[in-house]
Amino acid sequence: MKWMDGMESVFQDPRRRLGKKVWAILAAVAAVAALLAQPAQAADALRWKFTKGETLKYTMEQKTTQDMKAKERELKTTLNQTIDLHWTIKNVAGEVAEMSQTIDRVRTKVEVPGNAFEFDSQSGKSPEGPIAGMLIPMLKALVGAEFSFKMNGRGELTDIQVPKQLLESLSKAGPAATAGGMFSEEGLKNLISQSSLTLPENGLEKGGSWTQQARVPVPMLGTMLMNKTYTYQGSDEKDPNQIKIGLDTKVTLEPAADSNVAVQVKNQKGDGEFSFDNQAGRVRSSHVNDHMEMSITVQGQTLQQTTDTVTSMTLADGAASR
Repeated sequence: MKWMDGMESVFQDPRRRLGKKVWAILAAVAAVAALLAQPAQAADALRWKFTKGETLKYTMEQKTTQDMKAKERELKTTLNQTIDLHWTIKNVAGEVAEMSQTIDRVRTKVEVPGNAFEFDSQSGKSPEGPIAGMLIPMLKALVGAEFSFKMNGRGELTDIQVPKQLLESLSKAGPAATAGGMFSEEGLKNLISQSSLTLPENGLEKGGSWTQQARVPVPMLGTMLMNKTYTYQGSDEKDPNQIKIGLDTKVTLEPAADSNVAVQVKNQKGDGEFSFDNQAGRVRSSHVNDHMEMSITVQGQTLQQTTDTVTSMTLADGAASR
């Protein structure tokens, strides 16, 4: 470099000798400046990876506690569920996979004042009672039903198809499965669409974030807006292939225009963490906490409702098979 040649001639000039130490300092400064001038390298983009014929087995555990207060009355319910399911990769074209999701087993435990029951879809026994009579037919119908959809490398789901036989079975299960409810066609599509981790479009440095918004219809109340912010937390210290991703969820409610129910979200918090295997291209585990306090007023009566839900999902050991 010409400016370095000029500096060398200065050191060789006895009248302007600066000494070897000064030359070393200037050279170090020049090297640092050159490094700073280079553009920062972004992390590789995170992507789901699929192989035709592959099967991924997950276990989801969900614990929900709900407390409702109206005047002097209080009602507390708990719902614990363990669901075994699997994804089957039927075809892959580029980063898009044609796949299906099937529930293999459901274990449910419900506790309400004066009533409690447990159900295991593999036991062959059905508990009795009014709540069990409403829920068990729907749970039985879900086991073995195959939902099909497409999923790209970012985890975005499209073309979700609900089995017609399942919809027919649910329609006979009672009012809880009617249109607009959780077990309606629209409700089931929403559940499936929220089951995947959506990854950022581009690579991120540690601390970088990306967002996703979901609109979930809630019967009689309106539409729930879920704004999810994911944060890239870097690699796990014990395994650099395991990427840690944080989650922060903000929820608001858009009331239905013709609803006679007034709802106010008084307090809400949602957070969680995902462990993503960047080499294999899949979620290894996740843990999500949700807390919501709402005030619901119907015909002059106000109900205070607090709901806490903890959901975890784990990829079974040796889950990937051909």
